[in-house]
Amino acid sequence: MSGTQARSIFAAGLLLLLVSVTAIGAGVAHPPNRPLRVGVLASLTGPGSSLGQSTVAALQLAAEQLQIHGEQFKVHLFVRDTKLDPNLALDAIQEFDKQSVSVIIGPQSSSELAKIKPYADAHNILVISQGSTASSLAIAGDNIFRLCPNDRREAEAIVALMWRDGIRTIVPLWRNDVGNGGLHDSVQTAFQNMGGTVSSGFRYETTTTDFGPAIAAVSAQVANARLTSPRATIGIYLAAFDEAVGVFHSARLDTVVSGTTWYGSDGVALSQVLLDDSAAAMFASSVNYPNPIFGLDDALQSRWQPVSDAIEARTGIKPDAFALSTYDALFILNHALENSRRIGDFADFKAAFVEAANNYTGITGSTALDAAGDRLSAPFDFWAVRFTGGAPGWVRVARYNNGVVF
Repeated sequence: MSGTQARSIFAAGLLLLLVSVTAIGAGVAHPPNRPLRVGVLASLTGPGSSLGQSTVAALQLAAEQLQIHGEQFKVHLFVRDTKLDPNLALDAIQEFDKQSVSVIIGPQSSSELAKIKPYADAHNILVISQGSTASSLAIAGDNIFRLCPNDRREAEAIVALMWRDGIRTIVPLWRNDVGNGGLHDSVQTAFQNMGGTVSSGFRYETTTTDFGPAIAAVSAQVANARLTSPRATIGIYLAAFDEAVGVFHSARLDTVVSGTTWYGSDGVALSQVLLDDSAAAMFASSVNYPNPIFGLDDALQSRWQPVSDAIEARTGIKPDAFALSTYDALFILNHALENSRRIGDFADFKAAFVEAANNYTGITGSTALDAAGDRLSAPFDFWAVRFTGGAPGWVRVARYNNGVVF
């Protein structure tokens, strides 16, 4: 069976999936036979499906491990395909609330998270996002927690790489949503703070399918920058999701942007959708196109590699740290249940979750949170598409930690 067939079968099986894992064991933190009901908001079809499918597989594996470890409660995962659509995400969380589901893992995007946040805050629902990075959602005291660093930290990383590469002018191209807009703003600020120049760039709508006008605008700005700056000092910054494939199909026809170095974002890093399109993958490889994503600790490889391999075996997708963080999320919830004295007291459970996260080291490393409930530690890996034996694959080309690219 091909990787594409495996992903298609896996995605079909996930739609409206209910996974029930029954576990047994001693303890008093959570009554026997009382279910832990976890809603999962994931994009299983369309843009973001690589992360969505690997997220659900990670949670399935975590639930199975909790069973093996002899926990005393049942884990129920209620999975809904949001397709990165904020309205579908809101419909799902409202449905979950009616089913007494008060813990949500996901959604992946900041636009979805912004849409469901008022409802979650008003209805005592704990939300753990693995993919939202918008710093505009970094709000202390709310019910939103994120097991990934926010866009300010990602901006620091990608700008450090650009600067090391000698880039002094960037032309941004970004998707008009909360997360990618936040990345654009943070990158612009960080790059300008370094003394660099950021052109007006081009913002495209989430419904865009014809990227010709976007590429024409970016091409014109790159050409204008070349009038006063050496070509090697000019870069294109793309903040996108899987629609990057369409962007590249238009870009490869333009000689100006084809001769410019591109930089990407976490929304495309390790995307299987990009690899599956040979023309887009070829273009990505030809323009360098490193994509930052919060990294995995090599010292913990003996812990995360088996989980990564198991997810890839189920889905045909090599998971990233965003997906693997959801594996940790279920174990953090387990510890929170053990430490929460009153299960029906949401404030008590939320405090127990924060304490558990701050003291847990999982397969993705320390899950300690900052004051706004976002992941505190933020090392980054940079991944780029490279061809080996005629086949495209993602290769780690650099790392970033504590202000240093290496």
